[in-house]
Amino acid sequence: MITTCCYSQDEALMRIINSDSPLEVRQQKMDSLIKSKELESPSEILAEFYHDLGSKWYQNNWWDSGNDSDIEKAIFYAQKSYNIKKQVSGLQDGSVEKTLFNLGYFHFLKGKIYEAIDFYELLVDKGQDNRLIQKANRGLGLLYIAIGDFYKALDSFESVLTYYMEKPGNETTLIKTHIQIANTYSTMGIKEHSTEIKLHLSKADSIYNKSNSDKFYLTNEINQLEGNRLLETGRYKEAIPSYQKVLADSKNLFDSDRARVLNSLAYAQLKLQNFESSLENLNKAISFDSNYTSPFENLGDLYIAEKEFEKGIYFYQKAIVFTTDKKKQIKYDDEPILQDLELSVNKIKLLGHIIVKANGWLKYYEHDNNQKHLTRSLETFALADQLVDIIRSESTEYQSKLFWREKGSSLYAKAVEVCYLLDKPEEAYYFMERNKALLLLEDVTTEQAKEIARLPKVMVKREYELKQAIFLAENELQNSNSKSQDTLSILKSTVYDNKKMYNTFVDSLSLAFPEYAKLKKKVDVLPYKNFKNIYISQDQVVLQYILNDEQGYGLLSSANQTRFFKLDTVNLLNDDLVSLYSQLTDMTSNREKMAKYSESSNSVFQRLIPEEVYNEINGKKLTIVSDHILQQIPFESFVVDKEKIRYLIEDVEIRYAYSMSYLDAKTEIDQNPEKELLGLAPVQFASLGLPELAFSGAEISEVNKIFEGRIALNKEATKSSLLTDLSDYKIVHLSTHADVGEDGNPWIAFSDEKLFLNEIYANKNQADMVVLSGCNTSLGELKKGEGAMSLARGFFHSGAKSVVSSLWTINDKTSKDLMTAFYKGLDEGMTKSAALRKAKIDYINEYRGTAISPSFWAALIVIGDNSPISTSNWASTNWLWLLFGLFATAALVFLQFRRKKRSFVIPKRSATK
Repeated sequence: MITTCCYSQDEALMRIINSDSPLEVRQQKMDSLIKSKELESPSEILAEFYHDLGSKWYQNNWWDSGNDSDIEKAIFYAQKSYNIKKQVSGLQDGSVEKTLFNLGYFHFLKGKIYEAIDFYELLVDKGQDNRLIQKANRGLGLLYIAIGDFYKALDSFESVLTYYMEKPGNETTLIKTHIQIANTYSTMGIKEHSTEIKLHLSKADSIYNKSNSDKFYLTNEINQLEGNRLLETGRYKEAIPSYQKVLADSKNLFDSDRARVLNSLAYAQLKLQNFESSLENLNKAISFDSNYTSPFENLGDLYIAEKEFEKGIYFYQKAIVFTTDKKKQIKYDDEPILQDLELSVNKIKLLGHIIVKANGWLKYYEHDNNQKHLTRSLETFALADQLVDIIRSESTEYQSKLFWREKGSSLYAKAVEVCYLLDKPEEAYYFMERNKALLLLEDVTTEQAKEIARLPKVMVKREYELKQAIFLAENELQNSNSKSQDTLSILKSTVYDNKKMYNTFVDSLSLAFPEYAKLKKKVDVLPYKNFKNIYISQDQVVLQYILNDEQGYGLLSSANQTRFFKLDTVNLLNDDLVSLYSQLTDMTSNREKMAKYSESSNSVFQRLIPEEVYNEINGKKLTIVSDHILQQIPFESFVVDKEKIRYLIEDVEIRYAYSMSYLDAKTEIDQNPEKELLGLAPVQFASLGLPELAFSGAEISEVNKIFEGRIALNKEATKSSLLTDLSDYKIVHLSTHADVGEDGNPWIAFSDEKLFLNEIYANKNQADMVVLSGCNTSLGELKKGEGAMSLARGFFHSGAKSVVSSLWTINDKTSKDLMTAFYKGLDEGMTKSAALRKAKIDYINEYRGTAISPSFWAALIVIGDNSPISTSNWASTNWLWLLFGLFATAALVFLQFRRKKRSFVIPKRSATK
């Protein structure tokens, strides 16, 4: 470790700073001192003077006055100090690092997030003073959270822990860092990361108890986060003591903090139906911070629980109004207009309030069966749907992928429920499609999208600044106490001017970086009428689902009818689906297991596909748009007759789609790859520690006999061998390992290294079909919304029209046999789903009567475009036949012409004698 030396401070500078003279007098003296110092030649002494001038004078003045010019001057002189230090040799140890740290910190105080990150990262990368490096890492962690790059934040905080773990005397830093990590995981999603949050809070608490620290605010933070963890995981009774511990130290809490703790305590009491205590604490929370809107929402829940519906909806509306425009009159049956949504500062919180109000109308209907309440509920859900697009397009607020999955699930599933009760299948179709579109977009976070599209840092910074300008203008408008309409109009105009500047920037960004725009843009819903005209016929039907932990619905669209049905006992259905997936991934089949599978599979089949739906799809081509856990279940493996062990695939040709709108959008893409087949099979993975796939090489070779192309086996099947030629081939076939990976980033293995999902997004392809064969997506473990489906989505986003994906590890030899049969079907001109169906049925028939279960043949599914593969061989052959035909026709015409010409020739007269 290189230690930081003590630096001598300029005596004249310190005399001015420590003087009792008025600030104006001291500033005049400081200006004179600066002028005299700048007559000196650049040196370490002048650099240190500039450093101290920024930190000890201008930064401190900024803390006292909040004047922006002071922090700007602090940055200015810190930069001058750094510029000199870069040119001067022989500096004291740590001299450059301390100025770099200040530059990062001052930019952070100024709100220049990306500049702050740049200086902190430079310090971490180039610095040698470990103490300052770790301070920079803590700063980086907070900045990464601010831009939503949570995994980078966690890495930075973990670096701090690693450094200070073995250094006594740094207990406070360790406690704070554990709390920051727990807080980061909480922002990412409390339910999903409950274990990690508990681990770091326990470590923070243990270190605190051993340290004899008197910093009580640290225990308050620990107890607050632990209470939130327990609250979000439904352990309401256990959460209450945590909040009570925080309130016991209420004299050290700000009023706004006290309001938040009281609200959380009241929410736990409300869930335990202790309405009297809950009401008391909610009113206390409002008295401490009347601008905090969550207590109003919880009051709404309380009154709804007590069957006082209009009073409950009134408080939901109050929460909405206080989040948009507090000056408006509150009417329980009123709704905010679109302009109110656009001008709100906290749009994420507003979205929650609107969803809760829509659910309040639904509960009101359940109480009195008044369909007017259902209509109001649907209108409110539609408003929430509009707000989602506003949040995604321009808000500075960021939440994790999990947040959007939960919000989307809550919003759109409930909206579909209202459609079901109103018998409005067309509206249900819209909300189902919107739900899928949101999930598809949220496969890539905003930060990942920037990296994938290789967006220059200057563009990233500019986008953030424009969004921040919108937020600040909205904030000024919402906090304005002016009653003047002219003043309010000016403030509103500022907001709209900033939005106009942002939209202009986004338009230019879309032209220069279309991939970034594509990853972020809203996916328009294919209109229902167009959907029916294009994808529904006498032999083509579509079955769509929306499903979460609490409810589920199905929508069958066919030429004859539309069937809109509810899935009953969804919690039990989800448990059965998890169990079914476990059976499907168990390759150790026997007759007892097969009988158990037939029973459970048939039971799930009957609940997911009622008899009238089955009768409508039987014998037809079926497109399935699944959801939630259903994305990991191959419908073709459902047992429709458990006595004869007959599978759905024997009655129906099946392909899958992420959404009908997304499927339709793919048809607009014009792709012209030059070559036919690119096949890779690493076979062995010694450097990655993965098991050998002995038959994968044979699989690729067999495919290559059917379709010409380039194949790479064993050590030649490298990551670079794929990426170099990825965009040149019509068919890309990968026979290898894959997994869900860590940090939500699935991977595919090659002979030398792994290819991660983010890299798939970043590398374009023009494939008509990508085949992911033999994938290992965590044997026997169901990863909701991840795994092979995410890898498939990655290839879709990067260009592919269709993907043949594996939902679990399948037998290596079985994969080879199925794939060979599949490609033979394609070579015969079959559609992708027809070819895969024939391969599977042939396999079933070969082993019918044995203990071979669907585990062996059902994992591979077709997702996306279903048209036949038009290969270059086929094209070449047909062109040859066409040319031959033309030549033959021309020859026949020529001969016919000769015959006709001959028939019209006048015979020569015979010579007379």
